[in-house]
Amino acid sequence: MRKLFFASVAVLALSSAAQAANTSTTVQVGLANGSSVTQNGLTNSTSSTSQLGLVNNASTMQGTGAASLNNGSTVTQVGVQNTATTGQVAFGNNTSAITQDSFGPAALQNNSAGVGQLSVFGVNGSTVTQTAH
Repeated sequence: MRKLFFASVAVLALSSAAQAANTSTTVQVGLANGSSVTQNGLTNSTSSTSQLGLVNNASTMQGTGAASLNNGSTVTQVGVQNTATTGQVAFGNNTSAITQDSFGPAALQNNSAGVGQLSVFGVNGSTVTQTAH
């Protein structure tokens, strides 16, 4: 009975750890926006970054220092020059969504996106949408 009790406590502790989370929300409006998000540890990491400006730069690193359970990253940028980088390392699933919308003189417009994903037991999913006007 005692072993069953301790086994139950261990399962409960593992279950609770799986529910823990790193959550980041960043909203920036300005001429030049820069955002750097780093999330590490044995948790579920979620990051959302929204930028509206002339020059936007966003970097999101999840689990690159210590692998996460699952990672989710969303970056939305509206500007003349947009740069977004996402790095994800997880035991479970990685999802990344980058949306970039550039406007202004054609010679100055630039959308640049980079995604790196490593999943040990799960699935990697990445979506990049880039629009130049």
